[in-house]
Amino acid sequence: MADKIKIAQDIVSALLKRLNQALRVEYSLIIHYPYIVNLMRDKELKKLATELGAASIHHADVVATLISKLGGKPEWSFEPFPERTDLKKIFRKQLAKERLALQLHKGSAEMLPPSSHRKSLSTLAREEEEHVEVVERILSKLDGK
Repeated sequence: MADKIKIAQDIVSALLKRLNQALRVEYSLIIHYPYIVNLMRDKELKKLATELGAASIHHADVVATLISKLGGKPEWSFEPFPERTDLKKIFRKQLAKERLALQLHKGSAEMLPPSSHRKSLSTLAREEEEHVEVVERILSKLDGK
C-alpha cells in the first residue's frame, strides 16, 4: 500500500466514513471470539471459528492501516459479550455483519482509482465472501444440518 494516489477530499471523507463503519460493524464482536470458540464442543466448529477470528483480525489491521494512510483515525467499537450464550444467535448476528462488511469493502474499493489500496479492499471483499460462507457453515452445523 505504498503508492500515493490523488483522491478528491470529498471522496476521501466518504471513504473514511465507510471504512470506519466497516471497522465498527465487523470487528465489534471479534474481541470475544476466543471465549466463543471455548463454548464450542465440536472440533470442526472450533477450527472454523478460530480461522474466521484470525482472518477478521487481519482485516481489521488492513482497514485501520488504510484509514490512517488516508489521514483518518480508526474508530474501533467493541460490543459487550452477549448476555446469553446462544451460539446460533451470535453467529446469525455475525452473518449479517459479514454481509454488510462485504458491501462496505466492495463499495469502498469502487470509490478508488486503480491502486494498491483498491486492490487491498477488493481482496478483503473477496475474503468476506468466504467469511459469509464460513459463518453459514457454522450456522448449518449448529442447526444440526
